[in-house]
Amino acid sequence: MSIRAAQSAALSALQTSQAGISVSSENIANASVEGYTAKSLSLSSSVTTGASTGVTVTSVGSTVDSYLLKSISEAASESGYASVFSDPLNIVASQFGDVGDDGSISTLIADLETAIAALAVSADSQSEKSTTLSEANAIADELNNLSQSVQDQRASADQSIEDTVDQINDLLNEIHAYNNQLSGTDGTTLTTSELEDARAQAINELSELVDISYYTDSSNTTQIYIGGTLVVGSQVQELSYNAVGTVTSDTTFADITVNGNSITDSISGGSLGGLIELRDETLPDIQEELDNLATTLMDSINAVTNLGTAYPAPSELVGSEEVDLTDAFSGTGTVRLAATDEDGNAVEVIEIDLSTITTVQDLVDAINSSTYLDASVGSDGTLEIAASDDDYGVSIINMDASVGAEDQGFSDYFGLNDMFTGTDAGNISVNSAWLDDTSRLPVGSGSDDATLVVGDSVISSGSSDVAEALADLFDENVSFDAAGNLGSTKTTLSDYAAEILSDVAQQASSAETEASVASSAYEELVESFSNQYGVNTDEEALTLSNLQSAYEAAAAILEITQSLMDTLLEAVS
Repeated sequence: MSIRAAQSAALSALQTSQAGISVSSENIANASVEGYTAKSLSLSSSVTTGASTGVTVTSVGSTVDSYLLKSISEAASESGYASVFSDPLNIVASQFGDVGDDGSISTLIADLETAIAALAVSADSQSEKSTTLSEANAIADELNNLSQSVQDQRASADQSIEDTVDQINDLLNEIHAYNNQLSGTDGTTLTTSELEDARAQAINELSELVDISYYTDSSNTTQIYIGGTLVVGSQVQELSYNAVGTVTSDTTFADITVNGNSITDSISGGSLGGLIELRDETLPDIQEELDNLATTLMDSINAVTNLGTAYPAPSELVGSEEVDLTDAFSGTGTVRLAATDEDGNAVEVIEIDLSTITTVQDLVDAINSSTYLDASVGSDGTLEIAASDDDYGVSIINMDASVGAEDQGFSDYFGLNDMFTGTDAGNISVNSAWLDDTSRLPVGSGSDDATLVVGDSVISSGSSDVAEALADLFDENVSFDAAGNLGSTKTTLSDYAAEILSDVAQQASSAETEASVASSAYEELVESFSNQYGVNTDEEALTLSNLQSAYEAAAAILEITQSLMDTLLEAVS
């Protein structure tokens, strides 16, 4: 080999070693950077007139398995999706408590049962009436609170959706910025390789937030799709969403949009997909179970209390159901209405054949034809029946009356003696008039004696058949419609409440397990990727030492060849 060839080889070795030292140093410096992949040199031999004259660096970078990157992206999406359920469901579960806990809804229903059983024994005890209504009020308050806790978590999820959309938009713009820097490059330099790592990391972070599909074209530009919507291409198409603030069970949420077009239905994964499911399905299912308990509880108890009349009878009864005078009325059988004195004796008795009544107006007219009873529909749309003399009360005896498509009792149809009012768990409450005056709680039913006339007893202080029927109700299997995760069933009120508690606890536990499994799967893939493509600082340190030795050797060869060249030049001269 000529001295010139030796110099050329030594110089290329020096330059290659120098490049290798730079790459190894960069690897060590970035070893802790998430997503950074170890870089290496690609070399090729330099050949001149058939003879090797050294090596040259053809590229600097890393070759990463694109399928592994896709797998990590998918695992990130699954982990992000699973992660959003655990905390909210645990918060809700902690509010619901466990079966048997003091203050849990199933325990409160059992407490009401105990109070009513005591009332049935002492029907004329104002203390027992007060205790019964206090226990009923505790149930209503607990259902209100549980419903509010569910809606609070829906509101939190809704706000998180807005925050997540903002994070997604930031990452879309970050990826687009990387695209602009990488467009037209081939990834064969240290700088472009590092940019590709950063872009891949941003894609993983984006995948954790929302399920995406992506591909990198021949110009080294990565295009991102959410569902079928292109969100990163030649430009960024940002997502748009604003949280609503206060949330109730009736709240309607806006769609997540891109350029005014909804993409909500195409979002299926990532934390955004999980948050949407949490807000729109998981938590509403729990709310539906609560509402099912509340409405069944109300309907079952009210159906019994509306068969009774208080002693002494109140001077006015106001319904809880909205009606209009022009509303059609369909009923069969006879209902008895009585004006009673303070001792429960009849002052006036009227009986109405409901088959002759076709509108609410007809019913009001029939009642108003009496001497001591007046009827009207108030400004709030509820039926009001009052005694024309403040010293008298109003008693309703259902007899064989059946009203409406559900064959309700007369008083039940209008809600004239409801213990509970409201439409769902969020607004269930105890009759405020009863809370103000516990004597209005009906514990017995009025006389259905066919020979009842003025002066006869309609209701006495010791009557307890309604209280006894209420006590029996808590031991009966009541029909519940399918709601949330619970199928249709026949069970007791307390047992159904316990099923709700168990279901919520199970969901919270399952969510925690699923989040842990998904997170572990994601972390395992990331670790596998790091093991395969990450920086091993020990290896890099050894490589750096070897490269330094090679550099020193190449420098020594250059020095020797230069000395030889100088000697030859001196000899020639």
